Amino acid sequence: MPDTINDQPFRMPRQQESLYPQKPDPSALARLFGEWMQGDESEQRETFEILRCSLDEDRLAGYKLFS
Repeated sequence: MPDTINDQPFRMPRQQESLYPQKPDPSALARLFGEWMQGDESEQRETFEILRCSLDEDRLAGYKLFS
């Protein structure tokens, strides 16, 4: 009985095809990193406070990550 979900038979990739994605463009990565670094500073501070409180929430007094 033929597979009705996938009409494409399994095939091995050719030698020139890669199983892994291509390497990212360094200039595109630099632009993306620059955009991340120019984020809203007050939002970043608020996010850090929430993260800091959640990480220390269930820890004993002597084992806090942030004091």
